[in-house]
Amino acid sequence: MAYKDFREWIAKLEEEGELLRIKAEVDWRGEIGAVTRKALANGEAATLFENIKDYQTGRCTRLFQGGLATKERVALMLGLPKDASRRQMVDIVRKSLRASCPPVSVKNGPVKENILKGAEINLYEFPVPIWHCLDGGRYINTWCGIVTKDPETGWVNVGAYRGMLVDKDKIGVLIVPAQHWGQHFAKYKAMGKPMPVACVFGWDETMMFAAGSMVPSGVSEWDVIGKLRGEPVELVKCETIDLEVPATAEMVIEGYISADPDTFIMEGPFGEYAGFYAGQPSKKPVIQVTCVTHRNDPIFRGSLEGAGPGMPNEDSGIYAISCRAIMLEILESAGVPGIVDVKPGPVNVVKIKQIFQGQARQVAAALWGSHASEYMFKTVMVVNDDIDIYDKMQLDWAFNYRVDPEKDIVTFPGTRGGVLDPSMPSKNRNIEVYGSGVWNRVLFDATWDMGNKEDWFGLDSPPLSIHLAPEDDELVTKRWQEYGFTSELGKKAKKK
Repeated sequence: MAYKDFREWIAKLEEEGELLRIKAEVDWRGEIGAVTRKALANGEAATLFENIKDYQTGRCTRLFQGGLATKERVALMLGLPKDASRRQMVDIVRKSLRASCPPVSVKNGPVKENILKGAEINLYEFPVPIWHCLDGGRYINTWCGIVTKDPETGWVNVGAYRGMLVDKDKIGVLIVPAQHWGQHFAKYKAMGKPMPVACVFGWDETMMFAAGSMVPSGVSEWDVIGKLRGEPVELVKCETIDLEVPATAEMVIEGYISADPDTFIMEGPFGEYAGFYAGQPSKKPVIQVTCVTHRNDPIFRGSLEGAGPGMPNEDSGIYAISCRAIMLEILESAGVPGIVDVKPGPVNVVKIKQIFQGQARQVAAALWGSHASEYMFKTVMVVNDDIDIYDKMQLDWAFNYRVDPEKDIVTFPGTRGGVLDPSMPSKNRNIEVYGSGVWNRVLFDATWDMGNKEDWFGLDSPPLSIHLAPEDDELVTKRWQEYGFTSELGKKAKKK
């Protein structure tokens, strides 16, 4: 299902009981972030702040967050009922990665209702919060599609990258050379030209679902988004740069990023995806804003970064679906046999039908060598198909009794990896030196050692003493009430 614009999406959430309009006054200096943190942790509805201190009147008075914070809202975004299974959602995403629906160009759209240039530009007219108490500033780019284009091939990328307000017409940004827009930036730098960039706020949420996923190099997210929506994205030309943006977006910021270090400005720290403040403040490239276009009475779209135990965020809602689809696509395209299921997360779990010794290592090698490994797959665990990968007790059981620490814990050092991981020493996060972070990865091979069959009576795995003989199971089940038990036999198992 395609939502024509952000407002139709908000209306759908309200219809489904998934929206809360907050009419009490809230302060953009920390309070919005605090409300959002507690609302996400408590599983509350998406929130539309309608009474923001210092922004009760003016160019923009409303802020929305939380649109994709739950599985149910992700299902609605994909045009499915709220109770759709993860498998249904993953199937839709996988199909969108395999086929494309190219965008179409239109001449005009609501995003052009207001066009600001020169002295009219003032990004402080938008209610950009201080999301975390120790952030280096007001982060405006937290939930927007960043559009750039390869100057050689014309490949258009739509990514999700952070940006901090440093002036009324300047946004400090973190550019990692290994990321897609970092690759584009390097080419413009070699040409001695600034890179055009457009930041799109408030549109169909499939934009951020795709922008925050690891779409392969050379594939435009607009094509993937079109497939997810079931119809092409309608794009309109920007005013001051050679890029196109959704015609019905709430707001677009246009500008250029120079590679000249003399233009760099201090940026950071920021409460990043892992739930930590990542990186010391340092001078970074800047989006020099050349134009802002927006709808009448625009709704600003932002999101609270950072997730941890008991503290989910919108990334959590997205990655449970998008990363699962991407992991399955990677393993299938690499020709890894026997893949039964995957579960992405801080520890990425892969369930296999074991066919040969070393199969777990093939799984890890495929993931670590993939296009999506920049921020993903640091830790991989592979288990046999008798393990329920959504049951922590079963995973712990497999880890303890199927992993021989001497041979089944495999490290793979010196790979590219996320620069925002606080477990790495600062020298390994120097993007000027390495072009990315330097990660050491680990595999926990919790599959059976196929060479031990002689110890297992010739079986593929040790026989389980916790399984009853069929005749004993039948007898005890039949006589359960006769023994004097009042509970229903197997009740716990049925609930699970």
